[in-house]
Amino acid sequence: MAENDEFNHESLQDRSSIVQYLRALTAGIESGRIELSTAAQTLVLEPEGMLDLQIRARRKAGRIKLSVKIGWREGESEVVRADPLSIRADDPDPT
Repeated sequence: MAENDEFNHESLQDRSSIVQYLRALTAGIESGRIELSTAAQTLVLEPEGMLDLQIRARRKAGRIKLSVKIGWREGESEVVRADPLSIRADDPDPT
């Protein structure tokens, strides 16, 4: 593996496309291999051991931002305890 690699991509997508990307990332985490690519660049990641999960959400002046970060150290398995997380996707008022 190269010591320093970077992949950047930013685009406007519809909700269905975002769901497909998130499913691909989930499958890659499960399999232990994620390949990110555009016409100009490719980066292969191999998630292993304990992964650091950071979720941040913010609503400000009518704009909403949801950030999800997943990180890990190659060749290390660090154990960190945190408060339990709950994420609900169902409609709280199913009327």
